[in-house]
Amino acid sequence: MIINKTIWTYWHQGFEHAPELVKRCVQQWEKLHPDWTIHLLNRDTVDDFIEPIPVNKQKYELLSMAHRSDLIRTQLLINYGGVWADPTCFPLRPLDDWLFNNMQAGLFLFYKPGRDRIISNWFIASEKGNGLLYKVYEELCLYWNLNSFINMNNKTVWYEPFIKRLYNRRRETTILWLSWFSKKVLKIYPYMIYHYTFYKLIATNRKSKLIWNKMPRISADGPHKLQRAGLLAELTPDVKELIDNREVPLFKLTWKLNKTEFPKNSVLSYLFLQ
Repeated sequence: MIINKTIWTYWHQGFEHAPELVKRCVQQWEKLHPDWTIHLLNRDTVDDFIEPIPVNKQKYELLSMAHRSDLIRTQLLINYGGVWADPTCFPLRPLDDWLFNNMQAGLFLFYKPGRDRIISNWFIASEKGNGLLYKVYEELCLYWNLNSFINMNNKTVWYEPFIKRLYNRRRETTILWLSWFSKKVLKIYPYMIYHYTFYKLIATNRKSKLIWNKMPRISADGPHKLQRAGLLAELTPDVKELIDNREVPLFKLTWKLNKTEFPKNSVLSYLFLQ
């Protein structure tokens, strides 16, 4: 399936104010995708593309930037289709080389980044109006509209660590976050609510499961390997080979580093030569 050749990404303050790592990622997207349209959105331009998000304004303003971004990326893909890439995604191969062969479901996300998550949402490719993505968006908007949580704005609740250990043991138990008891009695929500909502839908909704079953399973482990190796660590032969062979089409990086410059002979300095 051929999707809209558009790449969406977002930096709230504007990419001119983004860290150097983010700027390098953007440059790589532009270098590898000269015939794609790339939208570098920020707080001033995003409203040119999205409709008002149907979440109560006061509640929406309480959401973290990550949870607002969940809604923004999903609406963009529903309305236009294309690819969402977090600004810390660094591609090694053009999307044309690998993505279209993995779009049987009209939707693609990397698979199983952890024991409690069946997908990663830092990279999403979607046809316009994909049914599973639409259900995720609908469920998230209802979730934020119909509930009030006491752990907003980085507030902590004494029983929250215990609930996390209990609920996040495996994917099947994460559905408990969406139970009446969690929403109305405990009144706490998880950071990974997008992922757990996604899993609940494919576990309980027939149409969503049918879409999911068509999606190829490409592990999120590969894209995370550079972070695990240490982005500022000295380049090893194994990591050099991982970058050189390009079997992993893109890497998920992080801008939250202790240094603003990249040491010579580090993983990042070599990656940015690609």
